[in-house]
Amino acid sequence: MLFFPPCRNPEPTKARVLIMTAHRLLALVAAVAVPAAFCYAGLIGDPPPPRINTITATNGQKRIQWTPYPAAQRYQIFSTDDLSQPCVPDTAGSVSGFSWSAPLVSDRGFHFLQVTPLTSGELLVANVLNRLAYGPTPDELERVRALGADNYIQEQMAPETINDPLPFETVTTNFGSGWQYFTSTGVANTSGTGTNFYIYLNLKGDCFIDDLRVVAGTSPGVGVNLIRNGDFELPLNPNDWVLSPNHAASVITTDVSHSGSSSLHVLASSGGTTRDSAIWQPVTGLANGTRYSLSYWFLPSTNNQLSSLTIRFSGSWITSTPYPVSSYTKLLNGAAGIDDLRQWHIQRAVQSRRQLLEVLDQFLENHFVTQYSKSRDYFDGFYNDANRMAQLAAQLEFKENQRWRQALLIPQCTFYDLLKISAESPAMIIYLDTVTSRGDAARIANENYARELLELFDFGVDNGYDQSDITVMSRAWTGWRLEFVDAANEFNPFAPKTTNVMAGVTANFNAYSNLVGVWSFNYKSQYHNTSSKSVFYIRDANGNPLSPKLVPDRFGPPWAGNPYGLVIPSRTGTNGVQDGYDVIRHISNQPFTEEYLSIKLCRLFVHDDFPNPSNDPANANFNFYNYAAGNLSPEADLVHQCMLAWENGNPKGQIRAVLNVIFKSDLFRSHGGSMQKIKTPLEYTVSAVRALRAANPNGTFTAQMDTNSATIGTPLSRMGSMNLFDRAAPDGYPEAGPPWISAGTLAERVRFIQSLLYNPAGAGGVPKPSDAGTSTADPVGLLKLKLPNNSWNDPGAIADYFLGLLFPAEGKANLDLYRTAAINYLNTADDGVTSSPFSSLTSASATYDTRLRGMVAMLMTMPRFHEQ
Repeated sequence: MLFFPPCRNPEPTKARVLIMTAHRLLALVAAVAVPAAFCYAGLIGDPPPPRINTITATNGQKRIQWTPYPAAQRYQIFSTDDLSQPCVPDTAGSVSGFSWSAPLVSDRGFHFLQVTPLTSGELLVANVLNRLAYGPTPDELERVRALGADNYIQEQMAPETINDPLPFETVTTNFGSGWQYFTSTGVANTSGTGTNFYIYLNLKGDCFIDDLRVVAGTSPGVGVNLIRNGDFELPLNPNDWVLSPNHAASVITTDVSHSGSSSLHVLASSGGTTRDSAIWQPVTGLANGTRYSLSYWFLPSTNNQLSSLTIRFSGSWITSTPYPVSSYTKLLNGAAGIDDLRQWHIQRAVQSRRQLLEVLDQFLENHFVTQYSKSRDYFDGFYNDANRMAQLAAQLEFKENQRWRQALLIPQCTFYDLLKISAESPAMIIYLDTVTSRGDAARIANENYARELLELFDFGVDNGYDQSDITVMSRAWTGWRLEFVDAANEFNPFAPKTTNVMAGVTANFNAYSNLVGVWSFNYKSQYHNTSSKSVFYIRDANGNPLSPKLVPDRFGPPWAGNPYGLVIPSRTGTNGVQDGYDVIRHISNQPFTEEYLSIKLCRLFVHDDFPNPSNDPANANFNFYNYAAGNLSPEADLVHQCMLAWENGNPKGQIRAVLNVIFKSDLFRSHGGSMQKIKTPLEYTVSAVRALRAANPNGTFTAQMDTNSATIGTPLSRMGSMNLFDRAAPDGYPEAGPPWISAGTLAERVRFIQSLLYNPAGAGGVPKPSDAGTSTADPVGLLKLKLPNNSWNDPGAIADYFLGLLFPAEGKANLDLYRTAAINYLNTADDGVTSSPFSSLTSASATYDTRLRGMVAMLMTMPRFHEQ
C-alpha cells in the first residue's frame, strides 16, 4: 500500500502546523489513513490551513491533492524518506492548481505541504479597495500599494480633505448672448411618430426663438418652409402649435424679435423630453429617406433664467441642442428625471476620489429606503404634467442624498444627524405615509413609519420594543406633512405655501403648477395628536403605562438594567413638532440601535455572517450577542467594540468612531474581510469599469461608464431588479449574496462584461451589443500604458498583469488555473480550436485587439470577480 505519514522536522515531536508570523508562512503536515493531528494558532478571521484530501498512485505516478488556502502565493511539497531527517523540497514533481504530481519511484515516503500566502500588507490593500471603495482602478492599486493601506483608510475617513472635482458635475450657466443662429440636418424617418416636431427647454427657464425653418436639402433656410407659423408672426393656434402643460405659459411676444415684429417666448415650468412636455406640431410634406435642414434664431433669457433649448423631430433624426446641460445642472435645478439621478449616482461611484463617502451614501440610501415612484404618484394630486411629477420625485431623492453627503463631510457626524435627515426627508414622509397621518379628533395615526423606524432603521426586528410602542410612537409624527414653499423657507417647517407665480402666468395663481418654489417638510399642527405619550413602557391590561422598560441583562455594562422609557408631554400648536424630534433623538443612541447599526456596518465592511440580534433566550442569536456572558465570537466582539465606540463618543454615535473600530479589527484586516461577499449589481458593474479605468496622458481614460442617462440603470435592473431609488419594500436591497445569484442574473452579468469589452466600432462586422449601453473599455490601451513594449506579445506577462489587477486579494498559486486558461485563450484562434501564437500578432492589429478583449472578458466572468 501507499502510505505517506507525517514528515518529521528536527524540532517538533509530533505532526503540527508551523506558523511563522513574520511572513505568515503556513505549513501543514498531513497523513493518509491516519488523520493528521495539528495545532493552529492563526490570526482571527483566517481560515484553517489546507488539508491534503487524497493521495493516489496510478500508472507510475503519485498525485497529492489538497483544499486551497485563500490568497496562497505558492504551494510547495516537501518530502523525506526518514522521519528523523528534515523534509526538503521535492523537485521530482510539479504543482498544477491544487495538486502535485511526480513519478512513483518508491512505495513509501513522507510528504509535507507548505503554503505561502499574500503578506498581510498586500491583503489589506486589496481589502480596503474592495470595501472602502467600489473596487480598485489600475492607478489606485498602484497608489495605495505605495501609500500604504492604513494611510488610505485615514484619507478616506476624512473626505472633506480630498479634492474631488468631477467633470460631469459642471454647472451650465452660459447660453451665449444676443441672437444666435443654429442649424442641423438629417435624413427623414417618417415611420411611427417621426413627423412630430418638438420645441422644449431641457429644464425650467425661458428663451426666445424666431425664424424657425425646416426645408428639403442641405442648404438651411433655402426652400419651402414645412413648419407652420415658424416665423411666429401669427397668434399661437393649436392647429399649428400644441402647448404641453409645462410649456403652457409660452407666448408670442413683440418685446423682442430677430425679424418681423414678434418671436416665440418659450417659458417652461419644468424641463421637457418628448411630445407631452413640449411645444409641438405634426409636420406634413416630409418624404421618408430625404435629407432636410433645420435652422432657427435663438435668444437666451433676458432675466437670468436657464435657456437650454432642444428642437428636434421625434426619433431625433434631426436634433439641435445648442447649449446642453449636464445631469448635475438638471439635478440642482429640479429638472432631472430618475435616469439623470441614477447616472450621476453611478458616475460618482466610478469616478469620485471620495470612495468611502460614496459607499456610505449608498448604504444610507439602501438603509433608509424611499421610493421614487411612490413620490411621483403623490404629486399626481397636484399636477397634470407627468414629466413634472417625475422631476419632482427625482429631486426629493437627490436632495436627501446630498444632505447625507454633506453631513458625512463633518468629522463628528452622528447617526442622529443622518436619522434626522431621513425623518425630515419629503421622500420618507411620503413613502411611509406620514404625509397623510392624522391624530386629531380621535383619528388613529398611521403606524408605518414608527414600525419601520424600529424594525428596520434603528432597533432591529423584535429588539427592545413591542406593538404598543409602535402604536404610541406613531402619534409623534402626526402633522408632519409637505408644502410647496419659497426656496428660502425650505428648512422652515412652519412656512406658508409660496405665492410666487411663474413668469407668464395670467390666471389660476394659486395652482401648484403655476407657482415657483420647493417641496419640503411642513408641520400642520391642526393634524397633530396633542396628548402625552409614554414610549417603551410596561403597560397594564388596559394599556396604561406602569414603568419604563429596562435594557436586557445580555447587554452588560454600561447598558444592562438602564431604563429607556420616554415620556413626551402634551403639546399644542407648533410645539407639537418636537414630539417627532424627541423620539428620534431618544432612540438614536439606545443600545439596541447601537447594536443593530453596528451589525449592519460590519456586514457591509467585513462579511455577511453577522446574525440579527435577539432578546429571546430561546433564540440562538441571544447567546451569540450575550455580551454580559463573555466568550464572544470575533464577530460578536467586533459588534460590542463598535457599540462602545458609539456610546463613549462625545457626542455619541459618531460614524467615524465606529468605522475606525471596524477598520482596525483583525476581522477586517485578515481573511475575515477578504473576498467574503458577493457584489451587488451596482458593485459589479461599477467595479468592472473601475478595474479597467486608468488615466491616459491626454486626460482620457481606458474605460468609462455609460454616459446615457436612459440606459445606465438597465444592467442593474436586469441583474436582479436593482432599481436605484425605487425599491418598493422598506428592507432595502440585500447585502448578502444569495439573492443576487441565479442562472438568469449571472447570464446578465456575463452579457454586461461581453458588451463592456466589445470594441465600440464592432468586430468582424458585428456591432457592439447594447447590454452595457455606451460603457466601454480599452484593455489594449491599458496594457500598453502599464507594461513595457517587450511584454506586449508575452501571454504570460499579460495574463499575470490582468490577474493581479482583477484579483488583487488572491494569491498567484490559487490563480494558476485562471492563468493557464488566459494563456491558452491568447494562443488560440477565434474558432476556439486552432493554435495561433499570440507572440506572432501585431499589437496594432484587429486580431490582437479582439483576442485580448476576449481574454479579459473571460477573466471578469470567472467566479472570483463576483466576489469582494
